[in-house]
Amino acid sequence: MTVRCVLPLVLVVATWIAPAAAQTVTVGAGVHQNIQRFDGDPALNRLDGQSSGWSVLGGTRLGHWVIRAEASRDATIRHTDAASLLVGTRPVTIHSELSHDMRDVAVLGGYAVDLTRRAEVTILGGTTTVSVHRAFTTDAGQQVLIPPSMVPPAAVTTTFDDRFTTWTVEGDGLVRVSSRLGVIGGVRVHRISLSEDISGLSVRPFVGGVWRLR
Repeated sequence: MTVRCVLPLVLVVATWIAPAAAQTVTVGAGVHQNIQRFDGDPALNRLDGQSSGWSVLGGTRLGHWVIRAEASRDATIRHTDAASLLVGTRPVTIHSELSHDMRDVAVLGGYAVDLTRRAEVTILGGTTTVSVHRAFTTDAGQQVLIPPSMVPPAAVTTTFDDRFTTWTVEGDGLVRVSSRLGVIGGVRVHRISLSEDISGLSVRPFVGGVWRLR
């Protein structure tokens, strides 16, 4: 389900389930840093890294209870490597690059507490549907193969597309600058499961602005 579907749907449902006078409906956007750490030896894991990204959100608060949808997109994480070896008596250097990017949609529910008239904190949990695009590029064929073998004219790229749904937890704080405008910041955490033997953790600190529709 895309952000175009999820965010309007959450706002419509939230508006329908509670009286207008009791609701606070907000939308917002922000930036984040996605820190990804995968299981196994960090020295051997080329997927570890971090990237900046952007996110949008929409939701409602009814009393202390919060319903929210969030969608985000990350920049590409790239890891390059060069390995020197002997092929027969010929020294060669093989270059490779492993890159991946992530996008997701989260549906969350939680509990908010007012610290002051202008500040509140919220703890949320829910599920996130994550899509990851991976690409591995290498010039090994060009470096190692010789005629009469078929030598690739360029580096070869292999791509993988992973999609999974996982549990998510989030904590954030909101400071209201005016009756309509607020500043939000927090952190969101969820597991990464690319396959049975490739898994890790995404920790995402974020900051942004929200606009109160009512």
